[in-house]
Amino acid sequence: MCLIVDTNVAHKILLRRDDPDFKDVHARLFATTKPTAALVYGGRLAREYAANASVRRVVLALERNGAAIRVSNDLVERESGWALASGLCRSDDPHILGLARAANVRLLCSHDRDLHADFTNRALLSNPRGKVYQTRRHRPLLREFCG
Repeated sequence: MCLIVDTNVAHKILLRRDDPDFKDVHARLFATTKPTAALVYGGRLAREYAANASVRRVVLALERNGAAIRVSNDLVERESGWALASGLCRSDDPHILGLARAANVRLLCSHDRDLHADFTNRALLSNPRGKVYQTRRHRPLLREFCG
């Protein structure tokens, strides 16, 4: 598993190749020979992707190329319920935490500061702790989490 792309940056990664902050993520997902990153999605995030026709088409193409992995909605919902019931979430995105826990993914692309706090909270995600990719200076995280 590799990374989760929040809907607030999905257009910058999935629909553009020239965004200065996310072009390295895009290049890894859309490598012409073999993708060197995998987008992980499921549960509510899959429904959010499906709501945007352009994003839905790209994610399905990535899945066919082996650069996107869909996680069982049941697993994501169960872990999302745990995150919400913990009372520790600052964000309104327990589904992202549920996905991270269900798929053991610890890299998130997002601009949501409350979600950043939740994703890096050891009480919510640990072994290893979650990390957030926001700008090009975070490129080393791609090597760390995506090989």
